[in-house]
Amino acid sequence: MPRKKKVKAKDKARERVWKIRDSIQKLEDVKDKIIEFLNTTDESIDEAWITDVKEVYFSIVSAWELLKGISDDRTHYDKSAWSYLILAKSRLEQFSSELKITGKDGIKLESELRATFEVCWEQISTELENFVGKEEHKAPTQRVIKYSDEEYHLPCAICGEVGAGFKIGVSSIDGKKYLYYIGLTTTASFSLKDAKKVFSLLEEDKLAEVHDFAHESPALEEGMDAYCPKCDKIYCYNHYNVEEKWDEGWYDCHYGTCPLGHRRIILD
Repeated sequence: MPRKKKVKAKDKARERVWKIRDSIQKLEDVKDKIIEFLNTTDESIDEAWITDVKEVYFSIVSAWELLKGISDDRTHYDKSAWSYLILAKSRLEQFSSELKITGKDGIKLESELRATFEVCWEQISTELENFVGKEEHKAPTQRVIKYSDEEYHLPCAICGEVGAGFKIGVSSIDGKKYLYYIGLTTTASFSLKDAKKVFSLLEEDKLAEVHDFAHESPALEEGMDAYCPKCDKIYCYNHYNVEEKWDEGWYDCHYGTCPLGHRRIILD
């Protein structure tokens, strides 16, 4: 691509990113309206609810600020922007469950909050995808990657990003070694003696059997949260379309829905 076209494309990208502030302003307006509503309602409102809606807004702002800071050559791409988006989504689901309790007016405001939030989410996530580049979203050549004798990575079947993994580590509590599962939504520990069995199954690419092993353990009642049993594949947080469920401000569970539409509880 000629240099002028490259510069023009970068300028357009900067302009699109900067214009996201308009959507963020709308989100801020709704946030302020909700806070005013909570401060004037006759209901018994937990002060933490106001903090929750502020977290929704400021997490989106943080993601946008990091997006603006990404350099044109992508050498300073910061995955923290994705982390802030995920945090914003989590706080949205929690606060939405709280706001609905307040009745008809709260339900109306919740709908308005969700609509403005989704616009911000879509715009920021789209631009992040553009900066990262589609070439990085390649299916892995291996389903199991042996990182070391004591650590195995399980890459996403769609993009290759590590979705989960097992590693031997030392507990900060008792100083003993354990086998750790590090997943999308949780980290769980197993006895060190289980490492030989799990690593052997991973070496043989038997993800289903590893999932069954985890499922039978109290540490991971739903099995590996990054794994879709019907697909027999591992997915990352984004490609498993992870969603949190809350009930009146209390955590309920996490669901995962794979690209083929298979949906299950991945953490309860």
